[in-house]
Amino acid sequence: VNAAVCDEIASTQEKLLIVREECKFLTKKLKQFESPSGLPVQIDTTPATKKSTPRKKSNTNVKIIDFKDNKDVFKDANKQIIENKKKRPATKRKKYAVEIQEPIANGNVTVYNFGQIIYDTPFYYSDCAIYPGGYYATRTYAHFRNIFSKCTYHCKVIRAGSTPRFEIMDHDKHFKVTGLSTDECHSHLISLINKMLGAEDLIPSNGNGDRFFGLTLPFVRLKLQEKPESKFCTGYIPLRSQMENNESELKAENDPSISFEGLHACLNRFRSRR
Repeated sequence: VNAAVCDEIASTQEKLLIVREECKFLTKKLKQFESPSGLPVQIDTTPATKKSTPRKKSNTNVKIIDFKDNKDVFKDANKQIIENKKKRPATKRKKYAVEIQEPIANGNVTVYNFGQIIYDTPFYYSDCAIYPGGYYATRTYAHFRNIFSKCTYHCKVIRAGSTPRFEIMDHDKHFKVTGLSTDECHSHLISLINKMLGAEDLIPSNGNGDRFFGLTLPFVRLKLQEKPESKFCTGYIPLRSQMENNESELKAENDPSISFEGLHACLNRFRSRR
């Protein structure tokens, strides 16, 4: 009889131990499903390493909650988290205004970039023109290989230390010249055209390098004068209005060394004299 009672007591204790372990496990899972405010939170289903002190192994069997049996719990938790994220005010991102320059066309010249004025060295300006680093414009003129065909020449002012570099290049990149002045680049282009015509000085360059680049055009000068850096260009004589020197510039734009129409008008006069 005593042996039977002992077996019954041992069996009851074992059942109590199993129930106690199940209660602990379910309580722990319940805490994971619920936040302190009573709302469900997101559950990480990936296995994590436990940092708690290791327990002694027991022969008791513990029931584990299967993911398949608790799909609704996981769905509700994720749904609540998504709703909470939507309610959060979105953080405002800083917006930086980027000034985009649109091309400005004037006759045969189109300016794409007015560049940056450099005033701490006298080589970036003269008395009638400013040579801003990064300036970029195009001019339509006679092709250096065929004067009866028009060509778009790309004119750039390149910042190169204390002295600028000037560049003229045709649209197809077959011709490119770089020099220390606009006149140097322009004279080289005119010399190629004169060689093609069979005369070295038929079309004089007339020191029209600045004009070929479009740097002496009234709208270009006034646009550059709007920049505060232009006030520090010692020796530069500002243009007072759009009409000042406008008539003389219009006449100069017909010069055969910078104008396609002016070039052919000059050649026609030369042929008529012969």
